[in-house]
Amino acid sequence: MSDATADKLSELIKHNNRMLKDAEAGNWEKVTENEIIRQQLIKTFYSVTSNVRESAVIASATHELLLVNEKLKELAIQARDKVKTDLTRTGKSRAAIDAYAKHMR
Repeated sequence: MSDATADKLSELIKHNNRMLKDAEAGNWEKVTENEIIRQQLIKTFYSVTSNVRESAVIASATHELLLVNEKLKELAIQARDKVKTDLTRTGKSRAAIDAYAKHMR
């Protein structure tokens, strides 16, 4: 694997793992911003023609990227569900406050 290709692969994996850490920390704004960069890194890396000797390394890296992507997806689903629960609670609290205010008039 050429040094340039190895550098692109290393950058992609590091960026992918950085996104996972941001997701685990609940920093979804940063995850969203970095997704744009990650897509470009993926396009750049996979647009390079590789030879048969590199295919095992590329397959392994692709597997790692997909595993991290699955973790990101799971964390996003958990965050979405938490927001949904929080919004539901807020709505119920608001309804209770409105009912109390109406009763107090």
